[in-house]
Amino acid sequence: MKRGKNSIKGIGGWLLVVLLDFIFSAITLFILLIEKINMIFTGQAKFGVYISSFLLLAYCISISITIFMILTKRKLAIRTFIITAIIGTIFLIWYYLISQLIFNYNSQIISNLIFVLINIAITVLIGLYLIKSKRVKNTLKK
Repeated sequence: MKRGKNSIKGIGGWLLVVLLDFIFSAITLFILLIEKINMIFTGQAKFGVYISSFLLLAYCISISITIFMILTKRKLAIRTFIITAIIGTIFLIWYYLISQLIFNYNSQIISNLIFVLINIAITVLIGLYLIKSKRVKNTLKK
């Protein structure tokens, strides 16, 4: 079977895996956002919950835009991913490191640090894939 240029067009292969990861992340982030908003409305929120909620809202919006850009096959998807990655990294650092040091003194900061570093590494790998992949370049044309 001859592999032509059409075999790397469309949302498939690793691009599909990345898209599904984004969708799963968006769902879990939205659930976490609902939990934080519920804490605010029930009066159980400390100041850190407001910061977390704001960052989560920005993260949910940016990842949703990235998903939309990939589904509509727009080149802008790479730029929106970069913005999403920056917002997501800020959220991870705030939520798992800084807020834990401020509001939760008995937190296991080493395991949280490892979690944050692994997530940043995965984000960098996804970013490199989106920038370097022929499938992405052929798919995101608009």
